[in-house]
Amino acid sequence: MFDRGFSELVERVTARLRRDIPHYAEMTVHDLHSQSETQLRYVLDELSGTPVPPENGPAAYGRMRAEQRVPLEVVLHAYRVAWAELWSGLLATVKEGELRNEDLLSASSEFFWMADEYAGRMLVAYRKRATELLIREEAERSATLEGVFSGYLHGSEALWEAAALLNLPYEGRFVVVAAATPAAGREALSGIKQDLERAHIASAWRLAPDVETGIVSLRNAESITRLVDELHGREDVRAGISAPYTLLAGTPHALHLARLVLGTLADGAGAIKQFDESPMAALLAASPETAKELHRSVFGGLVELPPEDLETLILTLSTWFDVGGSMSDAAKRLYVHPNTVRYRLRRVQALTGRTLENPRDVADIRAALIAHDMIPDTARR
Repeated sequence: MFDRGFSELVERVTARLRRDIPHYAEMTVHDLHSQSETQLRYVLDELSGTPVPPENGPAAYGRMRAEQRVPLEVVLHAYRVAWAELWSGLLATVKEGELRNEDLLSASSEFFWMADEYAGRMLVAYRKRATELLIREEAERSATLEGVFSGYLHGSEALWEAAALLNLPYEGRFVVVAAATPAAGREALSGIKQDLERAHIASAWRLAPDVETGIVSLRNAESITRLVDELHGREDVRAGISAPYTLLAGTPHALHLARLVLGTLADGAGAIKQFDESPMAALLAASPETAKELHRSVFGGLVELPPEDLETLILTLSTWFDVGGSMSDAAKRLYVHPNTVRYRLRRVQALTGRTLENPRDVADIRAALIAHDMIPDTARR
């Protein structure tokens, strides 16, 4: 009795799905028509007591739509539409005299029970398959990210594919962030990916026992400021940031730089620091032993000072370089008198045996200052 007008019912369901649900309107008519026919036939066969193959039922439908990445709320909406059309079809058969009222009444309780039970089976299957896919994709994504960080993935084709999977550009402007974890395996930057996305900054992150590392895509000049502000906004975070680079292939070296900077930060208090972009910094980073020897030979007298005195002189020297050697500008930045800056710099010259008036000595002191920033406190003495 339920087979009458079946073709028309399938057509109505297909048309309504395309009309009412934008996501389904993007699917092919053939796919919608085929699935509508399969699911409606399954329901009618069960209502009439005909044996039905489970591979055509709601669980199979849920798994299929999960694999197609159709949002769950969209699938549930489609299910409600289909059942509403099926019920309308049954009511129409009563009006046309093809189905008696008592038959409809007898079937109604089973019909609505089936609608609820089918939706439940579909929902369970959808969620199970979606979880399986998520776990598989996360494992693949994690392996891909490890391949980029380690340099295992190399060559333009492999890195193009990696960039697509990680939702990062293949080339542009990137930095690597390395943040110390508060405890083994605990996130240092919980929710950082989502927070950066809200600032329109794409990133990909991995967690290791001692450090959480991320590749951050800098869309424009303001992105690095937003990144640093985001990191500073997190309590007690210690993080090193690499120098910018332009191709994903440069990620392993950038990771080395970020971890190098992280290693210079004192334990305990939060601090954010970016690697110096200068060529000298790159050369010293490539040879840590050379950096240590340079630091020892130039700053040997300085590092024997009490930590507070050493920090004051290093800050003054760094500021003096940053402002291009201007005593007055350095004093303004440090909120001290220019004579104070002169006095501190004279102490630096006395303790290093070098003068800030000799270009060769200035180069030595600048290189030692860069090395000082790279070397952890425990290795400076």
